[in-house]
Amino acid sequence: MKFLPVLLAAAMTAHAAPSDPGKAAIDFLEKVRLKKLDLSPGGDTALSPLTADEKKRQIARRLDRMARDLGNDPLEVGAVKLDENFAAVLVRKIGGLDPSRLQVFPVALVKRGAEWSAAPLPASFENVGAGYAASLRSRLELLENWMLREQVVDLEKLREQSVSGMRRKIEANLAAAGLRNLNSKQVGERFLSACGRGDLPSVLGFLGGLAAKLPDDWPARLKAADLAVTAGSQAPRPWRLLVAPEVARVMVHHEEEDGHALISIACLDPASAEPRIEVVHFELAKSPDSLWQIDPPAGFLQIKENPNDDAEDDLDSDLRDAFPRKWTATRPSEPQATAELARQNLLAVLRNGNFQALLATSKLAENPEAARKACIQAAQTWWTLHDPAAVRHAMPLAFQADESAAVAICQWFSAREPDRFDARALYFEKSPGGWLWTPEPASTTRGKFQNWVDAETARWPDQWLQSLLVHCPVLEKIHAIQAPTKDDAKKTVEAWLEATRRGDVEAALRLVARLSDPLSGSNVLQNLGYEIIASRRRRDEPAIAGAYQGKTWTAVGVQINQDGKSTHPLYPVVQTDLGPRIVIEIDLFASRNRGREFLNKTALERLAKSNSAAGELKTLYSDYQVNVEKLIGESARR
Repeated sequence: MKFLPVLLAAAMTAHAAPSDPGKAAIDFLEKVRLKKLDLSPGGDTALSPLTADEKKRQIARRLDRMARDLGNDPLEVGAVKLDENFAAVLVRKIGGLDPSRLQVFPVALVKRGAEWSAAPLPASFENVGAGYAASLRSRLELLENWMLREQVVDLEKLREQSVSGMRRKIEANLAAAGLRNLNSKQVGERFLSACGRGDLPSVLGFLGGLAAKLPDDWPARLKAADLAVTAGSQAPRPWRLLVAPEVARVMVHHEEEDGHALISIACLDPASAEPRIEVVHFELAKSPDSLWQIDPPAGFLQIKENPNDDAEDDLDSDLRDAFPRKWTATRPSEPQATAELARQNLLAVLRNGNFQALLATSKLAENPEAARKACIQAAQTWWTLHDPAAVRHAMPLAFQADESAAVAICQWFSAREPDRFDARALYFEKSPGGWLWTPEPASTTRGKFQNWVDAETARWPDQWLQSLLVHCPVLEKIHAIQAPTKDDAKKTVEAWLEATRRGDVEAALRLVARLSDPLSGSNVLQNLGYEIIASRRRRDEPAIAGAYQGKTWTAVGVQINQDGKSTHPLYPVVQTDLGPRIVIEIDLFASRNRGREFLNKTALERLAKSNSAAGELKTLYSDYQVNVEKLIGESARR
């Protein structure tokens, strides 16, 4: 064969033909990134079937390290060098404004038939079974050397382009002329807003990115801000206080003199173990070209979380007390016309709103210390219902109101402890503008409702479960009911999956029918809790895998992928006067696992005791089991 090297300067796009080496290289790296690469011979790479097991394990470990380097940034094809049935491709990791995040990955490829396959090791044709002919080995070495050399050259070029492109991106969001016209207070407010929006170019502009001469510690500023804005809620402290969407933050102090300024920002993070109002300070100075520049404290330039930032400074006590007043000055409360509307609004915000919206429903006292306590109580209340580690839901039980105050009794439903009664009293007071929730109610408000709250709290332990299940029809004679259509059953299951993903207990229970035995209510809540917790953990969306219709039942199969494993639940759906409903207490999974088979058998036996067409459902389950085994077998062969 004659050696015909070709260097393609133009980058290849994701719309290239399947036989394109650039497209094949991108596909390979995306599978490495997602850890979904089939490393077996004949799988997703050109790995030779003669490769020893120990070598395969070494390759797998190296690809795991590469997955971490790939991160989440987008990829694009750079230069490509072809030599007949072999190719070398440079893939660039782009995104972000920090040059240190840029990387170039060299991928070796082999063409077999009409398709290109990536070699399992970067920049190497090792273990692809290319043969040992001296002439071929020499050609492959040329390609390998080209990848290693051009990787360095291309990365340096990328970083140079990144530095020049950074200023253009900043200018597109924050023009230097506009920054020059702002005073220091406006700069602080705009900086705070940019952090909250995740507007990295503007944040960098306020940190000195538009100055003719960048700050001496610019690489540290750029890296820290880039990582923080990208991480959002997962950003390390103290950056988290500025960029996490759930944190409430407001400027509480500003002073300026002779080209220097100081701003103080009070922040309330509801996700803290013990929420409290924290204050961070920033100094500002004008650069030689008359641009205000924010100089962050040392803690903001560290990549890891700084535990010293948790120390509370007594000198900031007055600034912490100023938080409620400053907050309501910029974000006024939203009182409701009646106590009932205030209750409805509060429950809606607790379920679906952010913490800032909860503060808008709250009445904050004129006294600074009392107002600060109310804000902290609101933060604790919001977090108990939004902590992803403990899924909870506020369920209304009872309500009492007079002309100036009101109280609602709510059950704090927990997915982890679905049978536990956990009643909370939420108080409301009428202000001149209307009704608001009062996180820290006055003693007189508590006193006037104390007897009623005590009586209701004592009454509901034996009744709350039935109240919770009021919209779940009880099935007496399932065998006499006509099965729902396949489309209706699928829509019901899709709505269930969406409700459990949101943690919306009420919406989920409106899709459930239950059996008539005494343990039914407890079993419904138990399985609902399991489903909510499981749905919060998975990354991929479940997929409907089929519907199986009988005379009484229509069972809907679902495939759920999590961490490289698949589960296959089957949801029994029955027709009721209120429409199709899932009998969630009968939980069935297609599986060859003995433990799971025992649980399936137990669920069907329990159904049989209700004289509820259990035999038909067992047949539908058996059909689903057969089809799932076929799918698993076909997937393994691919």
